[in-house]
Order: sequence, then C-alpha cells, then structure tokens
Amino acid sequence: MSDLLLRQLQNNELNLLPKLMQDCFNMKVDEDYFKWKYLNNPAGNFIGFGALSNNSLVGFKGVFPGLYNVKGTQTIIYQSGDAMTHPDFRRQRLFEKLATSCFEKIKEKHQLIVIGFGGTKSTPGLIKIGWTHLADVKFFFIPKLKCRWNSLFSFRLKHYQCNETSDLNEIVTLYNKYGVKKDFTPIYSNEFLTWRLSNPRFKYHCVVCENSNERLGFLIYYQDGDKIFILDYCGKNDKTLSALFNYVSKVCIEKKLKGLITIAIPESSEGKQLKRCGFLQNPFQAGPMSANIPFIVLTEPSLKEHFLHQNHWLVIPICHDAL
Repeated sequence: MSDLLLRQLQNNELNLLPKLMQDCFNMKVDEDYFKWKYLNNPAGNFIGFGALSNNSLVGFKGVFPGLYNVKGTQTIIYQSGDAMTHPDFRRQRLFEKLATSCFEKIKEKHQLIVIGFGGTKSTPGLIKIGWTHLADVKFFFIPKLKCRWNSLFSFRLKHYQCNETSDLNEIVTLYNKYGVKKDFTPIYSNEFLTWRLSNPRFKYHCVVCENSNERLGFLIYYQDGDKIFILDYCGKNDKTLSALFNYVSKVCIEKKLKGLITIAIPESSEGKQLKRCGFLQNPFQAGPMSANIPFIVLTEPSLKEHFLHQNHWLVIPICHDAL
C-alpha cells in the first residue's frame, strides 16, 4: 500500500479508464463512453479519485451529478458511478478510501446525497460504510410468445397510433405532463435527454403515442443483444402504455428477438403499472431475470429523516448509468 498514490483524477486522464475496466471486468469500453458519462453531463463534471502504482491506474471510483426536483427545489444529487480495483490490488480497502475521498469532495460544495444501483456482492460492504439499502429493483419482462400475442391483438387499440420521433422537446413535454412525480424526481429537460440518449454504447429510439391528434405518452427503447430494453415511458393511462408496449412488441417480432425487458421496484406505482400492462417477473431466486438490483442511498446523518424513505424516490430505468 505504501507505493500507491491516491489522488483526484483530472478530465484529461479518462483515457486511463478503459484498460482498468478491461483488467477488472474483461469488458471492452471505449474512452468515449467515459467522456460521455463524466464530462458531457449538463448537470456538471464528475468527481473521481484514482489509485496509481508506478504511474499505472489500479483503482478508480467516480461519481457524477444529476438534477433532481426535491419537493419543488432544484437540487444536485450525485450518483455512484464506476468502481474498479485491479485484481492484484484487492483486499487493501482501496474502494473504501477512494469512495470516501469522492464523498468528502462533494461536501465541499453540496449536501452529501448520493444514490447508487449496487451489486448483490458489493452492497453489504457499502452498508458497512454508511449506505442504506432502500429497495430492490427487479426485472420485468414480456417473452417473445406474449409479444406475438400482443401484436396479434393490437387491433383492440386501433385508435392509438405510435410513431418514432426525434423531437426530444416533445418527449420532455409529455414527461412533464404525464410522468410520475414524487418528492425526489429527476428533472427532464432537452439538455438532459440529449445527453442521456447520446450514450455511445446504445442506439436509442423514441416513440410517441397519440389518439385523435392528441399526444398521450412516449416510450424510449434500445436493442440490447437479443432483447429490447425499455429505458423510459409514461402515458395518460394504461391504454396508452399498452399501445406503446404493443408497438415495441411488434418491433421485437419483426427483428426476431426474445422479448422486452425493463426494471422497476415491484411495490412502486411503476411496478404495479407494468404488471397491469402484462409484464411478468421471475418469482424464483434463480434463473433468468431473477437478479435484484439494490437501490442504495448515502447521505449525512442530519438528512436521513428526509431522504431514506423508498416511496419518496422516483426510481426509473433512465436513472441507471449502465443502461
């Protein structure tokens, strides 16, 4: 540990991250992805600390800001981003040291409020250093057979027309009109959406639903391997959402994919809405789509009374930095 240098990384050092990602997870991720997430964010630049050994990056922890509406006040809330420790340097508490450095830096300018989507293995360790596990986010899915069924019976919603659009202002307007609002809700804007959908790892599609020339809702999706992932959606009512889900069901069938997937907290209004619209869950602890994604929050002791209530948070897929 004595030969390690722990310090804040600068904007021009993101080129060090792809190799570390490869070494840690055997994942090939271009520098453009890290520039997108950490430098192009309209809410502000990232805070990242690295561990260097002989000028090589062997550990990294990054957080990045997001704009939230907190009970009517625009507030910066950070999200826990990438955490990487080279296999040769594990069991030295590097993650804890780098993460603590990030959080101390946040407190220089902002209240300490950090959200994260933890892993099942990493979350117990995070709880030990002060995080709170608020809820489990689960996978919801519609398999190919049900997509085909939805497509065949889409005539029941024949008065609803769904078309793809590139007009992000329209998406923002629909979100502000029909999107779910809670005490802590991410702020949708053209700037946010332009940035969020420029993630170089995926190609996103926006769909708008209308009836009698009235715009009633939207859906954002992308193809992830042999499935379609639904990144965000909202609508005036369940019929609007069913029409949007039928649209992507048809896309799934046309592309010969295996189905639709998305995520939500099962007990939330979003989870209940997905169930009403025909989405399924794996009820078992193993098998496809059985994983839990812990939604975790770190905040100062004086703020815990306000921020540690699951029902106050709007947790939607577009908030997850890996999607």
